[in-house]
Amino acid sequence: MDNRYYRHNRRKYSLKVHIVLVTKYRKQLLQGSIADDVKQKILDIANTRGYEIIAMETDKDHIHFLLSYDA
Repeated sequence: MDNRYYRHNRRKYSLKVHIVLVTKYRKQLLQGSIADDVKQKILDIANTRGYEIIAMETDKDHIHFLLSYDA
């Protein structure tokens, strides 16, 4: 895990968020290339917003990732 802290003026912080996205009715839709496409789209959005994805995992019915960002 990344233990880097952001520093501004008199503040020192490390903001991390764990996000879980689940398919409706837990249908097993995230298989094969669909899971890869969803991962790539999340990475693209994170890069444009300046977020860092520390970890990302998918299963057949959910995807979760750990996101670090600067406030």
